[in-house]
Amino acid sequence: MEYSLNNEEMRKTLNSNHVPMARRGLGSKGAKIQLLANHFRVGLSKNDGYFYHYNVALCYQDGHAVEVKGVGRKVIDKLCETYDVLRNKNFAYDGEKSLFTLRSLHHKKQEFIVVLEEVSSTRVGSNPSEATKRMKHQSRSKTFKVEISHVSKIPLQEITDALRGQESEHYQEAFNFLDTILRQNAAKQYVQINKS
Repeated sequence: MEYSLNNEEMRKTLNSNHVPMARRGLGSKGAKIQLLANHFRVGLSKNDGYFYHYNVALCYQDGHAVEVKGVGRKVIDKLCETYDVLRNKNFAYDGEKSLFTLRSLHHKKQEFIVVLEEVSSTRVGSNPSEATKRMKHQSRSKTFKVEISHVSKIPLQEITDALRGQESEHYQEAFNFLDTILRQNAAKQYVQINKS
């Protein structure tokens, strides 16, 4: 099935309320195309505060970096259960290195020890077709070191400016903040396949 839009349809679709993202320069390779993408309006009810960007470093107890995808969110969730630093605070975590809050964590750098229990189940007995067989639970724990360090304090006005297409000093962090909030909400409700 092919879709085509002529220039008049494109002009109707893109009304004066849409502001194109400011770009530093135009590309010079490849073919020019017209692209219409799904989108929705994002705004802030107030923009007089700040958001805080923190770097999250995860490693195993022996100091080796954690490279397994999906572990970061589990570790941060357990950190919230164990320590007060993020409990009852609104925060957004990208699952890897960036954590954003609307309130300061009051320390430039903090280290935590988090223990995750992994429970795996195995069948007991020789006949796997019997649904009522008891399961044997094996519990293994992994210990992680989590270091949260302050990166920057950014005015919420930067997000408003970025949404208007105005480039500013922290516009990239503002978009990362918004992207992380939207992805975190999706990650809690759905299974993520990739970044699209």
